[in-house]
Order: sequence, then structure tokens, then C-alpha cells
Amino acid sequence: MRLDLQRLRADFPPLQNFVWFQNGGVSITPRPVAEVHAGLMRELYERGPMHIAFPQEEYPRRQRSMARLARFFAVAPAELALMRGVSEGYQTLLRGLDWRPGDRLLIGPDEEVALLLPSLHLRDERGVEVVKVPLVEDEEGQVAEFEKRWTPSTRLVALSHVSTELGWRVPAAAICQLARERGALSFLDMAHSAGLYPMKLAELGCDFAGILSYKWLYAPYAAGALYVRPESLGALKVVYAGGRGEKCIDFQKGEYELQEGAGRFQYGPWSWPLVHAWAAALDYLESIGLEEIWVRTVALTSRLKAGLEPIPGLTLHTPASPERSAALVSFGLKGWTGEELCQQLRQRWQIVTRHLNHGPVGVRASIGFFTLEAEVDLLVEAVGALTRQ
Repeated sequence: MRLDLQRLRADFPPLQNFVWFQNGGVSITPRPVAEVHAGLMRELYERGPMHIAFPQEEYPRRQRSMARLARFFAVAPAELALMRGVSEGYQTLLRGLDWRPGDRLLIGPDEEVALLLPSLHLRDERGVEVVKVPLVEDEEGQVAEFEKRWTPSTRLVALSHVSTELGWRVPAAAICQLARERGALSFLDMAHSAGLYPMKLAELGCDFAGILSYKWLYAPYAAGALYVRPESLGALKVVYAGGRGEKCIDFQKGEYELQEGAGRFQYGPWSWPLVHAWAAALDYLESIGLEEIWVRTVALTSRLKAGLEPIPGLTLHTPASPERSAALVSFGLKGWTGEELCQQLRQRWQIVTRHLNHGPVGVRASIGFFTLEAEVDLLVEAVGALTRQ
């Protein structure tokens, strides 16, 4: 089905001001989702705190929103714990495992601070060996790179499903299967894959996953969730026990029970209007069609890569194959820093990109389903003009 781009672009008023290639940072929020969020905030203003003033309305709504999130990822609501983002979900995992000095943690070489910093802090605090596994284009070769670095002390594999800087999509199911066969756990950062195509978390085989409301799920900034595979629930202890994690509590006897599922790892509070708006964003995406979104994403990213590749002095950092990439396209231009490229693209063409913060020098362009072919071509033309300077 061909997307009605004129109608869809009308849902994103900021597109009138610039060419948006930064959805991988924070998404611009579509009008229907923003209106839901604004309505919920006005409801708080006009009617009061809903869970106190109208609990008979609010608590069932919360259950519906959580069920909506679960249905989108084809999991049970009890397999999701609300978090404030991937960082909190990953911290919950790292702090809930019994680490010993010499244990090994395998991560990707292109991880954002959300995964990298907690891993390095764990290294320094607990004596855990953190090993970066290089990225290779061949899927079997990628799994082999993890196998090469495997030792009996490997406890956890933690990596981004799509790497945040260079846009590499890893063969997650095969890597998670390897971890399970070797008796280790696996964590996936889904920040740059969730929302781009139909996805069943259970089929990826990961033990845990961190999910964000924004970026490719198009909800307001920011909410998140931790997915916990039911079979892996017992491997993780609760370190931060707080309100929202209890099944019941006896204030007089000092006795309590934690929730039976992933909800035991929750400790609030958080903004429920953000969570409800997240559920509305999932409705919005499915009304467009995730299959259609992915087909368009592949077409646009392929167009951009093909246009950039012949430019003299340009290095494409993202794999050409859509099987090994997603909506991010990163590249460098000889003689230019990433900051300089971003600045020139914004000042001269109103193109908003992001410079690479670590590893190769260059910029990252994030391709939304609302992006026009003409905007992709404009980016190619702009980079070509800059290289001629």
C-alpha cells in the first residue's frame, strides 16, 4: 500500500521549518499523539490527579495502556516493567546479577552511553572484564566474532539491536541463541529497531530488552520499559524495591509480596500521561502499517546510500544491506569534521543531522517514513556541494 505522504506529513508541523534527519535522536511527535498527550495533561489540570480523584477511570486505563504496549511487542503485560528509558532497564539488569571479579561481559563496539557507561562502571566497581566485539557484515561471521571472545566466565551479552552511531543491525536472534546455549544471559537495546517493522520480542530470544517510547515509536519524550523473558525472571534479583513493584504490602505486620512478573522491578513514580500517549503512538503506527513503514525505510535509506557512495572523499559507515542496517545512515567526508558538516547542512540547507560522537568522524542521518525522496536527494546534493569546497 502506498503511503499518503501529504496527509502524514501534515501530522508533523516541524517539517515546515527544516529537513528532519534527526529522528534517531528524539522523534518529532505526530499531531494525533501530541493531542492525546496534551489532552491528558489538561485533564489533570481540569479534573485533578486522576488516580486519586477518579481511580475507577485511571487504573483501568493504565491496565489498557500496558496491555497495548505488550500487544505491540507480542508479549504478555507481565513481561514488561515500566522504566524511564533503556538506561534504567540496563542498570536494573546489571545491579540485579551477582557478579564476581573476572566475569566477562560482551558488548558491541558502537554502544551509546546508556550501555557503555554502566558497563565500564561495573568493570571498575566489580572487576568485571568488558570486551567489545567488532562488527562485521557477514551474519555468520558476526556470530563467530562473539564465539571467538567467549570464555567460561562470560555471564552476559549486551548490545544494541541497531547500533546508535553507525547503524549496524546485528543478527540478534542468533547471538541470543548462542548466549543461551553457553549458559549466559542476553540484553538488547531496542532504541533503534522498535517501531520500524513488525517485531515479536520472544522470537529474538533475548532474556532482557530495553525499549524507548520516542525515536521510532513516535511518542513524547520520554518513557521506557524493560522486557523480561519469563524463563529468565529468576536469574535477576530485585535491588531497587520501591512503590509500583509490590503485589501487596501489610503496613502493620511489615510483610510484602513483589509482583510475580517483570513488574517487580518497577519503582516509580513516572508520568502516566506519557505512558498513555505511548500507547496512542502505537495505535498511530499500526494505522499506517509497520510493513509499509519498513518498505519505505528500506527504499529511502537505499536511495541515500546509493546517492552518497559515488561522492569523492566520502566514506559510508553503515552497511549497504537492509538486512544489516535500519533507518540510520552514517557517513564521513574527507577534510570535514562531523560538527562542521552538521553546521553547514543546517545553516545552508536547513538540514538537521547529528554528528558522530565516538569512533569514525562524520554525521548520522535518520530516515523517517515521512521523509521525501526530494529531501534525500537534497542531502546528497548538499554533501556533494560541500566536498567540492
